Amino acid sequence: MERWAAFRDEFPVARRRTYLISASLGPLSRPSRRLAEEHLDLWERLGPEELWFEHGFPRLEECRSSFARLIGAGPHEIAIVPSVSSGLSSVASCLDFDLRPKVVLSAMDFPTNHHVWLAQHRRGARLDVAPSSDGIGVEAGELTGRIDGSTAIVNLNRVLYESSWIMDVPPVVEAAHRHGALVVLDDFHGTGIVPLDVHRLEVDFLLSGALKWLCGGQGIAFLYVREGLIESLEPVVVGWFGTQNPFGFGRSELHFRSDARRFESGTYALPQAWTASGGMELILEAGVDSIRAHSQSLTAEVIRRADALGLDVLSPRAPERRGGLVRLRMPGGRAGAQRILHALLERDVVLDARGDALRISPHFFNDVTDIDRCFTELQRLL
Repeated sequence: MERWAAFRDEFPVARRRTYLISASLGPLSRPSRRLAEEHLDLWERLGPEELWFEHGFPRLEECRSSFARLIGAGPHEIAIVPSVSSGLSSVASCLDFDLRPKVVLSAMDFPTNHHVWLAQHRRGARLDVAPSSDGIGVEAGELTGRIDGSTAIVNLNRVLYESSWIMDVPPVVEAAHRHGALVVLDDFHGTGIVPLDVHRLEVDFLLSGALKWLCGGQGIAFLYVREGLIESLEPVVVGWFGTQNPFGFGRSELHFRSDARRFESGTYALPQAWTASGGMELILEAGVDSIRAHSQSLTAEVIRRADALGLDVLSPRAPERRGGLVRLRMPGGRAGAQRILHALLERDVVLDARGDALRISPHFFNDVTDIDRCFTELQRLL
């Protein structure tokens, strides 16, 4: 408990508010604020040569290395992208849908996944969407049964954003590769809260960002590309930082980098490299395995308190299938959920809502007193 209390001290918001929504926006830590101010100080004093080459590029490389450590990859397999949507679009641009038109995904993926693949309709892509029987999870068999020789890629959200259901990834990867298809994981709702090793999972791509569980802020995301696949891919979404010699300022030819950074495009959102490195530094220090155990304990307490109030739990009860959040249905439908959400915000209890449910997502800086306060206020409003 003393160890977690020390991490709590790194997040000033925890002293002022009951912050239980890291699945939507990880809070600002003292290290990230200090690093953001370091960047502003450097920007104020330095010209571009000094700022970029002496400080900016090394900081970006630190982000690649930290993210690689979090997912079990090598830094050369990591590209920095503006968002998951942008990175996924770049991956999609590499695929030929003439012989393999099918994209397999689930009805509970984050909407941007569907939007990216729907945009590929004009290039011949056809979506095959696996349903959810209960609005909580999607069984692996619903996906594997759709994979065949016409499948180009399988799009998986490892942790579903609404319910926090953890997908059974290995059988889907096995089925995809047996049929010659690729696998891309959107892991925005898993990285930093549920451990993984991309090499062990044998996925081809993974996308995530610093915004949520990594507590690194907006405007920076990461794309993992499996080493043996990189040089066979030529994205159409490109930019000068994806080339071998960007500061050669050549115009007549396009020579991609030989590592995953061929997927990097234009000028980086450099301030976010400082805040992201601060957030990931704390996550690595705490250790994702330890964070996972702490999270499971807190989300189990959320479920216990919800049961005591007679609320419907719309997330997995089995701890091994549950990610970092618990979704609870509120009385009064969508309007009721919004009413309660805003009343809680006025009481400095910070959650979010999806449809008719509230989502509660404690992180490693939270403790059981936060759960107590959340449910004390919630009970008053029901």
